[in-house]
Amino acid sequence: MSRLLVTGGVAAVIATIAGCGITLFLPSHEQPSTLPAQPTTINFVDPASIPGLAVRTTSDDSSSRHVFAGYPVPPSAPALGRRLAQVTSAAVRRFGEDSRDVQGGTSAAELNIGWQVTAASGGVFGVRLRAGTLTGSRWRNSLTTYWYDDTDRRVHDSADLIKDREAMDTLATVVRARLGTLGPEISPSAVRPDRTLFDSLNFNPHGDLVAEFDDGRVAPARMGRIAVALPKQEALPLLSGLGRRVMRAVDSATPPTLSASPPPEFTPAPGDDEAGGEGGGGGTSGGSGSAGRPDCAVTKCVALTFDDGPGPQTGRLLAILARYGARATFFTLGPNAQARPDLLRGIAAAGHLVADHSWTHRDLTTMDVNRISDELDRTQIADAVATGRAPRLMRAPYGDTDAKVVTAARALNLSIVGWNVDTGDARDPDPGDVVRRAAKGIRPGSIVLMHETGTATAPALRELLARLTMEGYAFVTVPELYGSRRMEPGQVYAGTDPPPRRTRARSGDGTGSTPGDAGRPGVKSTP
Repeated sequence: MSRLLVTGGVAAVIATIAGCGITLFLPSHEQPSTLPAQPTTINFVDPASIPGLAVRTTSDDSSSRHVFAGYPVPPSAPALGRRLAQVTSAAVRRFGEDSRDVQGGTSAAELNIGWQVTAASGGVFGVRLRAGTLTGSRWRNSLTTYWYDDTDRRVHDSADLIKDREAMDTLATVVRARLGTLGPEISPSAVRPDRTLFDSLNFNPHGDLVAEFDDGRVAPARMGRIAVALPKQEALPLLSGLGRRVMRAVDSATPPTLSASPPPEFTPAPGDDEAGGEGGGGGTSGGSGSAGRPDCAVTKCVALTFDDGPGPQTGRLLAILARYGARATFFTLGPNAQARPDLLRGIAAAGHLVADHSWTHRDLTTMDVNRISDELDRTQIADAVATGRAPRLMRAPYGDTDAKVVTAARALNLSIVGWNVDTGDARDPDPGDVVRRAAKGIRPGSIVLMHETGTATAPALRELLARLTMEGYAFVTVPELYGSRRMEPGQVYAGTDPPPRRTRARSGDGTGSTPGDAGRPGVKSTP
């Protein structure tokens, strides 16, 4: 299989587009319509360029509601990390209260919080949070940008970029005028000199001040992101000292040029097509039973899988797995992979498998094919840039798949992996409960769902590995679980049945082995 990687310049283009209302033209007949993005395009800082950046995530995958929240913690701005933790925790709490009474709709209520770094230089650190909610059948995004200033060691709201009340009045007047030129569905009268309305201010590559508005604030929510830009020379008199420092920091982070050349082709390492298209980390992959790996046709195998990384617990989980000689499959999120490619390389170097868990962790079934493809492809690129190997497996957030997800996965040469043992570690802080729940469900051929973000995950993993090792289990990647039976793109594999078993030949009986009567494990028909 051939995959595309990106150069730094192309990666910058992708990062620039990601939050700006530009339509990515991927194969689909369901192209969404958006307002022109220029001149409101915002650049984002490559998180991998920030030494020691940590990414915190929390999730709730219960059937009644879907919650995922992520935010960065820069080591040079701990106060910003604390503010982002408070903001996301409060949003999750409010969503839990608000979603109890929501009825209707075809999907579970959903909260999804993502992030981008907007500046990280000159003593200024900026983070833009996007909070999306789905209630009933309506999806809405809200944007908030926070700024940390090393001069006073404080976290500032975006409105602090404006110097005083008079400047805020002027800004509101100018924004109303500019919104009035965007079309009849825009409501300029909704703009007031209100700090809470101007809670996402930033600068474009030209130094123009960009004001973004939440869905539904100044236009119907279906129109998506609405933003206006105030030219640099008009904005300068309105800016506070912080605002000018932020402008300089954003300007210093803007690349002078963006490469327009196509990304180079990626050629898999020899053996990459074996074992259903994925081996382990390192450079080569072998079929089940090769290179000293267990043959799951004669050994009790289980596939441990970890979602939502890489993150602060990755190193700890790798150390525990290494102690027991266990191999696992890590379903990674695009922003986390982009922020910590070193952790991805560590996962691969330890012999584990890196796989795709989407970019934003949104329920993919609520999206059109174009956006699903974007979610998966961007994460494939981030993983491949870090490890040199494009993932062949994906897991849909919350395990939700439909025909659109299958279509996108097949086009990107991705097999879809579910699970048949949910440890509940993302929502249960008791390691003992997690172990008991897992041990009760695990059988030969099981695919076990765990999360890198659970507080109980690491201690539960240690106890679970000790128990299962005593019971004679071997721990393999998902493709190794299926052995020589190739995993096909677009097919769903959930480990629901044990793999076909062979009895070991008895000494002197002259037989090789006899096939068992079990079917193909966990292969579901295409939706």
